[in-house]
Amino acid sequence: MGTVTTGFLLLLSASLIAGYCPREEHHHLGFCAYRIKCFNTIKGATLGQECQGASNNDIMVDLTLQDAYDGFLVNVTDTEFLTSITSLKVLGNWPQTNLSFLEYTVRLTNLNLGNMQIKQIYGRPFQYLSRLEILDLSHNQLSEIDELFTFEYSNKIKKLYLAYNKISEIPGYVFQELTSLIELDLSNNLIEDLNEEPFSNLTNLETLNLNNNCIKYLNGAINKKLLNLKHLFINNNKINNIDDKSLDKIYHLETFEFSNNKLNKLMPKLLYRHWDHFGGHLKCRIILSGNQLSVIKNATSKELKERIDKHRIDGLRTELDLSKNEIERIEYNGFQYVANIMNLDVSHNRLRSFVVNITDLANIRFFNLSNNFITGLDFTTFSHMNNLQNLDLSNNRFDYVPDQSLSYTHNLKQLNITYNGITQVEGFHVTFHTSGGILDLSNNTLSSFNVSPGQANGLIELILHSNNISDASQIQLKHLRNLTKLDLSKNIIGGLNESSLQLPVTLIFLDLSSNRIKNISPSTFYRVTHLRTLRLAHNYLKNIEYGTFRGLTSLLNLDISFNMITNLNSKALLDLKFLRFLSIRHNDMVSLECNAWISHKNDLIVFLDGNKFSCEWLETVLTDYNNGYSKMHPAVNYPQIAGSSLEGIPCVKGPDNLIRPRYVMVDERLLAINQKILEAVKEQTSYLRKYIWRYFLHEANRTDGMQSYK
Repeated sequence: MGTVTTGFLLLLSASLIAGYCPREEHHHLGFCAYRIKCFNTIKGATLGQECQGASNNDIMVDLTLQDAYDGFLVNVTDTEFLTSITSLKVLGNWPQTNLSFLEYTVRLTNLNLGNMQIKQIYGRPFQYLSRLEILDLSHNQLSEIDELFTFEYSNKIKKLYLAYNKISEIPGYVFQELTSLIELDLSNNLIEDLNEEPFSNLTNLETLNLNNNCIKYLNGAINKKLLNLKHLFINNNKINNIDDKSLDKIYHLETFEFSNNKLNKLMPKLLYRHWDHFGGHLKCRIILSGNQLSVIKNATSKELKERIDKHRIDGLRTELDLSKNEIERIEYNGFQYVANIMNLDVSHNRLRSFVVNITDLANIRFFNLSNNFITGLDFTTFSHMNNLQNLDLSNNRFDYVPDQSLSYTHNLKQLNITYNGITQVEGFHVTFHTSGGILDLSNNTLSSFNVSPGQANGLIELILHSNNISDASQIQLKHLRNLTKLDLSKNIIGGLNESSLQLPVTLIFLDLSSNRIKNISPSTFYRVTHLRTLRLAHNYLKNIEYGTFRGLTSLLNLDISFNMITNLNSKALLDLKFLRFLSIRHNDMVSLECNAWISHKNDLIVFLDGNKFSCEWLETVLTDYNNGYSKMHPAVNYPQIAGSSLEGIPCVKGPDNLIRPRYVMVDERLLAINQKILEAVKEQTSYLRKYIWRYFLHEANRTDGMQSYK
C-alpha cells in the first residue's frame, strides 16, 4: 500500500509541475543548476533530491515567474523551493503588495520586479535578503520609497534600479544602509530637489543616473563624500547653476553628462579634471549639449594650468560636447583646462569663426563644427591639427572649399562640407589619410570640380550628389589616382558622350542616377574600364545604343531602372561580359530580346519589376534558364502572390511579347550548345597543340644531342 501511495504522490507531483512549470521550460544547466520558467504560481516546483534540504552544495536556480499571482505560495514544498532560488524575475500586475514570499528567498542574489505596475510596497520585504546584490524595481509606479531599504543584517546590494517610477522626494536617510551600492539609477522620475543630500553615505557608488527628472538645484548633493563616484548622468533636468560643492566633486568624474538643462554660464573650472583619481582609466566624457551657453571664456587660473601640465598623462582622451547651445564666441584659451581633447562637438551654435590656442587641440581627431554661421577657417588654428581625422563643416556659409587651411592635415578620413553655398572647386590642396579619405560636397550649388595632378592625394570617395552639375565634363578628376567611388546623382546632367567623363581609370563605382540623361553615346565609358557598378536609374533614357558600354568588361552591376526604355536588345549589352546583376525595373518595358545571354559567361540576374512582359514570354525565359539553355535569370525584388505571375514574377496575360518564332529559339538553343562544344574543342585543341609542340621540341633537342655526341 505504501508503494502505491508513493507512486500516486510522484504522479501527482509530476502533473503539478507540468501544469505550472512546464517541463519544456525546465532546463538543467549542471549539478544543482537550473533555469526554470513557471506561470501564475510555483506550485509543485521541485529540484532533484540531491539539491533539496539542508545540502551544502552550491545551488543556482534562475526562475522566471510569468503572470504571477500576488501571494502565490501554496504549501511547505513551495517554500522549500523558494529557499533555493538565487535569481528571480517576476512578471505580473501587483499595484499593492507586501512581497511576503521574499521571507523565504534567503539565497537570492538577483531580484527583478520591473514592469509590475507596483504603486506601493508595504513593510520592509527586503530586510532578510542578506545575499541580494542586484535589485530592479524600475518601470513601476512607486512614489514613496522611504522605508524600503532597511535591513535586519548587513546587505550586499551593489546595483539598484528605480528608473521610470513616480518618485518626487528622496529623504536623506533612504539609502543610508546601502553602503555597498556601486550603481544607482533614479532616472525618469519626478525628483525636484536633493536638499537632504540622500547620497552622502554611498561611499562606494561609482555610477549615478539622475536623467529625466525635474531637478532645479544640486544643493551640494554631489559632493566629496561620494569618494568613488566616476559616472554622473544628469541630463534633461532644469538646472541653471552648479554649486561649488558639486563642482569640487565633478573634477574627479570620468563621465559628466549634463545635456538639456538650463545652464547659461560655463565656469572654465567645470572643464578641469583631476586625473590622479581616474585609477588608470584614460577616457573622459564631458557632455554639456542642449543648454543655454553663449560664451566659452578664457581659462585664466595659472595654478590650475600648472597643475594640468605637471600631472599630464600620456594616452588621456577627452570628449567634449558643447553642441546645441547658443554659443557665439569661444575665447582663445577657452579650452586650456581640458586635457588632450580628442573629440570636440560645437555644432548647432551661433559661431561665425573659430580661433583658439592650437596647443589645446593639438591631438584632436573628431571635430564637429556643423550648423553654425562660419564662412572661413583660420589658417593658424586648423593647419596645426595634424591628427584630425573627421571634420564636419556642413550647414555653414562657405562659398569656397577651405582647403588651404587644411593643407597640413594629412590624416583626414572624412571631410563633410555639405549644405553650404559652394559653386565651384578649382584645385584641392588636402592630402587624406594613407588608408583613404571621403569628401562629401553634396547639397551645394556646384557646377564644376577641377583637380590638378598631385592634388587630393588619398581621396577614394567623392560625393557630389544634389548639386547643379549640368555638364559632366566639368568634373575633371582624371588625375585622382586613388579615387574608386563617385556619386553624381541628383544633378541636372542631360546627356553623355565619349568626352563627358573625365574620370580616373581606378573608378569602380559610379552613380549617375536621378539626373536628366536622355541619351548616352557609344564609348562614353571607355576611360573607366575597371568600373564594377554603374547606376543610371531615374533618368529619361528611351533606348540603349550598341557600343554604349564599350570597354566595361569588368562591370558586375548595372541599374537602368525607372527610365523610359520600352524595348531592349541584349546585344546592346554584349560588351558587359561579366555582368551579374541587371535592373530594368519600372520601365514599362514590353519587349526584351535576350539572345545574347544564351552564352553569357555567368548567371545574369535580371530584375523585371514594374514592366509589361507577357506571361508566355516569361514562361519561355524561365524554362530556358531552368533547363540551362540561357544564363538569364529573371527575378524581382518583391515577389507577387496575387494576380498573374510566374515564380513570383508579375506578367501580363495576352499576346506573346517574344518577337522570335519558336523554331528560331530551337535553332538558337542548338547554336548555344554547338558554341559550348566548339569552345571545349578549342580548349582541348590548344592543350594538344602545346603538348605536341613541346614533344617535337624535345625530340629535336634529343636528335641534335645524339648527332653532337657522334
